[in-house]
Amino acid sequence: MIKKGIYPKTKRVKCSGDKIYVTEKLDGSNLVFFKKNEKLYIAQRNNIICIEEIEEQKEILYKGLYQWLLDNKEVLQNELHENSAICGEWLGMGQLKYTIDEFDKKWYMFAKANIDDDFNLYNLIYDHDLFIYPFASQTIPNFIGIVPNVAELNVLPNKEYLDSIYEKYCNKVKRNVEGFIVNHNNIISKYVRMKNGKLREHFDRE
Repeated sequence: MIKKGIYPKTKRVKCSGDKIYVTEKLDGSNLVFFKKNEKLYIAQRNNIICIEEIEEQKEILYKGLYQWLLDNKEVLQNELHENSAICGEWLGMGQLKYTIDEFDKKWYMFAKANIDDDFNLYNLIYDHDLFIYPFASQTIPNFIGIVPNVAELNVLPNKEYLDSIYEKYCNKVKRNVEGFIVNHNNIISKYVRMKNGKLREHFDRE
């Protein structure tokens, strides 16, 4: 006889009421800033550009990004911790156009992370309360925005529930909204309602 239990213990249901955070999915272009070997880098699409290369790579930068970098590179260079990364959306490249009254920044942060020696992101964190920590002063610079919060929920929403939240949120902000990002225990998923600038139903698969 072998004295050994082989079936693993089943975890108990958590009754603490984990929060599910819903944020707006902005219609922009993914853009990451990070600091490595004391140098500032910009990662857009499939390109990683050192700040020292922006003159020669000027033509491939997102519209408006070149001047924005000239204006803000020193703060980013000095404020970002070594091996820290900040991830967000660069506005102005998508189908939806945002007004300066509601979105007065060009770049909106949605995550913090770290960068390894092979220029891969790890430790991706989507909790807005922790967004101050990549910065030496633990203050988010005034030229950086944060993606808007939509709702805090106590249960994971189904499509019908998200549909109702979407309708209420659009009525509240009085503009088109691409969709939502749902964050449960730092695992994110997207709910998309605008495709190529047109309203559509959300589908689980493309």
